[in-house]
Amino acid sequence: MDVGRDVHAGSAMTGRTRTLTLSAERLRWYSRRGNFHADPDTARDLGLPDLVAQGMQVAGPAYGLLLDEWGDEWLTTGMIELAFVGMVTAEETVEARVDVNGDDATVTVTGVGDGRVRVVGRAARRGAPGY
Repeated sequence: MDVGRDVHAGSAMTGRTRTLTLSAERLRWYSRRGNFHADPDTARDLGLPDLVAQGMQVAGPAYGLLLDEWGDEWLTTGMIELAFVGMVTAEETVEARVDVNGDDATVTVTGVGDGRVRVVGRAARRGAPGY
């Protein structure tokens, strides 16, 4: 994984990026056997070009960036809403970008090779569970 950080001039917003290559091996580790996430023949039988990464696996780098920014407390006091808008297949590299402005953040995950958006969303940090 590769991590980057930048600060936007004149604002409290910070942006971080992280890349992840979703190898066929990683897809199989993350998935049960016999489905289009772990079995190339099943993926092809469904008309897919290759193994397809699960959405949560694709969003993983963004989660890591949010944890880096807000710490483990975010897991119990925060929220995240994501829309999975594009497929990621085996051997693709994705780049997650999280732009944080105080207690709120936007999330975008794109394919490195083609620049197409795969995941969009937002996250927030709150002071107590159930905010």
